Formats: sequence, C-alpha cells, structure tokens
Amino acid sequence: MNKEKEAGSSLSRALEILALFTIDAPVLTAEDIASRLGYTRSTAYRYIKELSAAGLIAATTGAAYSLGPRIVELERMLALTDPLYRAGAAVLDGQECDNNALLLHNLYQDKVLCIYKVGPDVLQHGNQHVVILRARGIPFSLFQGAASLAMLAYLSQHRIRQTYLRNEQAIKQAGLGQNWDEFRHKMSRIRRMGYATSRGQITPMVMGVAVPILLPGDQRLIGSLASAHLSAAMPPENEAACAQGLHALAEKLAQEYLSIAPRGQTQ
Repeated sequence: MNKEKEAGSSLSRALEILALFTIDAPVLTAEDIASRLGYTRSTAYRYIKELSAAGLIAATTGAAYSLGPRIVELERMLALTDPLYRAGAAVLDGQECDNNALLLHNLYQDKVLCIYKVGPDVLQHGNQHVVILRARGIPFSLFQGAASLAMLAYLSQHRIRQTYLRNEQAIKQAGLGQNWDEFRHKMSRIRRMGYATSRGQITPMVMGVAVPILLPGDQRLIGSLASAHLSAAMPPENEAACAQGLHALAEKLAQEYLSIAPRGQTQ
C-alpha cells in the first residue's frame, strides 16, 4: 500500500471512530471502539492517540473518551464562516413567523441537518401545543419530511439513482415507491410542483412545506427551506401559497449565499 492509500485508510478509520459517538453512547472506552469496529487493541489505541492529540476526542474518567474541545471550536468557526448559515441569518432573521417556524437545511451523505431556525419552539392552535423536533445539528433521514424531500428530488439524476440503489429498503418503508420507477415518478412530481410537503412524518400533528434553494444560473442545490405548521392550521389548499412565499425567500438566500461564499465554494 502506498503512502497516499495509507493516509486515506487512516483518515477513514479515524472518522469511523468519531461516528461511534452518539447521544446514546457519548462515552466510549478503547475496548468499546475496538470491538465495535473490529480493530485490535493496539490499532484502536493508535487512532485514539491521534484523535486525542488533535483535540477531536478527550479522555474522561475510567479510561474512557468523549468528543473533544476541538469540536466546539469547529462549530464556532462554522457558525462564523458557513455561507449558507450566514445567508440564513441575514435573510431569515426578522421574518414574521405567525405561529410557524422557518427552518434552513443542508445535506451531507444521506442525512439532512437543520442548520438555522427562526420562530417558536412550540406551535399552538386552539388547545394544541406541540414542540418542533428540529434543532441545529440533529440529523434526519433523507427520505422523510418536506425539507428532506425538497432536496432529494433536486439532486442530479445520477445521484438520485445511486441513492435509490443504496437505500431501496428505506425508500420503500418511507412510502416513496416499491420500485425504481415509482420512486422516480414521485421525485419528478415534486420537481413539477416545485415544493414538497409532509404531515406528521417528523413530529405528530405538525406539517411542513419546503422548497429547494438553487443557485441562479447553474441551479445547483445548496439546501432547502421549510416552514413548519400545526397540521390543523395549514389545510392542503393553502400549501401552494405557502410554497410561493418560501420560493421568494429561497431566491434571496441564494443571492446572499453568492455574495458571501468565496468563489471556489460556488462552483
């Protein structure tokens, strides 16, 4: 194995270790890491040492490890420099949210992240009070929720096909089609409409309307913008009007993104 391949392999293994840390498993021992990833103890300790030196994990009590302070530093840097986040702050702050929330999302791998939110944490309609289950940094499925579907449908045809091949069972379970043709037609329908909707998929009694955020010119997808409402307060006949307002905001977000992003990030 040449040095470039060794470096790539080492990075992949280090990232595999970071991916083990979750809400349910915030602290791991070297033995946990070795057994879950099939590493020898010496291999696990070698990568733990490297991650610790970088500040990406930190020792806790009892020879265990948690995520490290470098993660906090990177989060701070991201909030100050991410062009989509900064565009969200510039465009969405001050928007009137009449018992709804505006949610800005980004995509990585087959996950969708809410990166910016404007509006209340609790929606109310009559006697109903419902907490919105979306917050910055929480990953969601690419196959459930309006914000996810608004991005999924606007991926390149090649990526949509590859996504289907990797996730055929999850796509079936999400009700997006029992085969490739059904799935492809559902994605085409979302593109024709220009927006996606969902009801109760992420939070019971809450519905969402979402649109893609596309850069002018090449129409490259950079995220999605969703509006969350109590289902009872947003009848289906009002969804198109809501989407129209979101499209106007999405255009402003795309323009603001272009004004902020270094040239290399827009290509």
